[in-house]
Amino acid sequence: MTYDLSGKNAVVTGASRGIGEAIARTLAENGARVALIARNTEALDKIAKDLPNDPVVLHADLGSPEGWKPLAEAILEQLGPVDILVNNAGVSVYEPAGKVTEENLDATLTINVRNLILLTDALTDSLKSRKGNIVNISSVSASTGSIGQIAYSASKGAVNSMTRNMSIDLGRSGVRVNAVAPGVIDDGMWKTAFESGAVDREKTMERIGKVVPLEGRWGSAQNIADAVTFLASDKADYITGQVLRVDGGILA
Repeated sequence: MTYDLSGKNAVVTGASRGIGEAIARTLAENGARVALIARNTEALDKIAKDLPNDPVVLHADLGSPEGWKPLAEAILEQLGPVDILVNNAGVSVYEPAGKVTEENLDATLTINVRNLILLTDALTDSLKSRKGNIVNISSVSASTGSIGQIAYSASKGAVNSMTRNMSIDLGRSGVRVNAVAPGVIDDGMWKTAFESGAVDREKTMERIGKVVPLEGRWGSAQNIADAVTFLASDKADYITGQVLRVDGGILA
């Protein structure tokens, strides 16, 4: 299915690879002018060359406590008013109970929660002016658990709560706020773990696939991008405050 996003300005954080890259490409293919945001601008430049509609590349370090501020200013200056904000940037650190460090807890919450909220807040007036919408990338980890994911799961639970509450705050202004919660996706964070050799790809995919009702298969970055594009489109204009699980039924 295709959507008409012509004339829309879209922002995608964490757009240099995996889910973020797929979202940026899909929004652009459906007519949006996209601002691609990440720390790795070399990767963003390569992606931008393939995209239509005069994309914008912006460097940002959302791991820095103040990283959201210059980014918000650059978005409004170089992209213009925002119609679609996709908060995709995120990190996950493996630290089981008894091994949680202050450094990694602070880093996880800064990127996944604090700066997500502050960046969104800084762009609120622009979104109101366009009756735009926000799509946050959450995770099924917010509703279930796995070893070593204490900080990550807590951060995604906060994203879900922020999504519901901000939808109430902004609903009267015509701004919709939703989230997409991926299940096991063969891209992004898992791909990094596989490529590093820290996790055996075939064994892990087989083991986790056993608890996925839908054919025992993992999802793709494109599955998430399609869900985000639907929520960002006018086809979803009466949907707000929702967390859409794209997980092959893993939480069923």
